[in-house]
Amino acid sequence: MIPVLALGLASGPVGAQAVPAAPPLAPVDAQTHRGVVDDTWIIAPRRLADATLEAVKNYADEGDIAAGVSLRYGVDNAEWIIADVFIYPAGQGDEPKMLAQAVQDFRESVAFAERQEIYRNVWWGDESAYTAKLSGGRKQEGRFLPIVFDAQRDMLTSRTYLFYRKMYFVKVRLSTTVEAVDSLTENADKFIASLLDGIDIVSVGTCGRKLDIVALDGSQTVPAGMSDGVSADGYRVALKATKAGTPVYGAQSAKTLALALKRQVATGCTSLQYNPPLEDDNRTVLHLQFGPDDWGATSRPTN
Repeated sequence: MIPVLALGLASGPVGAQAVPAAPPLAPVDAQTHRGVVDDTWIIAPRRLADATLEAVKNYADEGDIAAGVSLRYGVDNAEWIIADVFIYPAGQGDEPKMLAQAVQDFRESVAFAERQEIYRNVWWGDESAYTAKLSGGRKQEGRFLPIVFDAQRDMLTSRTYLFYRKMYFVKVRLSTTVEAVDSLTENADKFIASLLDGIDIVSVGTCGRKLDIVALDGSQTVPAGMSDGVSADGYRVALKATKAGTPVYGAQSAKTLALALKRQVATGCTSLQYNPPLEDDNRTVLHLQFGPDDWGATSRPTN
């Protein structure tokens, strides 16, 4: 099962990663999945409002898929700040519970670093709630944990922000020398908001859910709450049926399924055919591929 512990710093040059092209949207009954999550694509902008992507790392390349990926950004006019972002599998659960798990994982990772003498003399500040203010008036709740520690020859201060979104943990660590601690406060809110607005996480699998297809004959009307033939979350669709009662796959059905796909993707996981974007000058695309048992066979995998 997927554990949730991510250590290390982003490293390696930013380079293109091949993403397999997917065929056009196929009929729903033709989709088969290995598990709750078969594949995840993490799509990150190379340029944020106040920062530029400098390095990426996919830990799956080293056989540690549970650690997910890491990104390192250079902050404009604050080159002394190390801005690392870690995105790794969390599982499914309610936000307060998952954020508590993220905090526990982070504390354990720091304790591990202490035992390895990577960090020394760690001092923990007060843990607190943190709300990221995103575009369009949206908000993302998270947790904030500050630490001060000795690393090699320097005493550093680090502010870590933890979020749970789309079945993944997003950990943002802003670090610098203790003398420049004020710069972390000045840059944190804008950087985090821009980052969360820009990054997307899309998983493909059963998503722990079953797609409900309502087959309508000529005399039946679309169920309530599905005026356009698709539920708000995209997991219930209404399609015209043949005389035998099976869904008809035609132009209108394809349009309905495309809308269902869009709404499922917005939740972070889809059971339909997904065509991931390709890398270009504006974004990097990182791919994680899971085995059938990595996330478990149920909607609430053990972490």
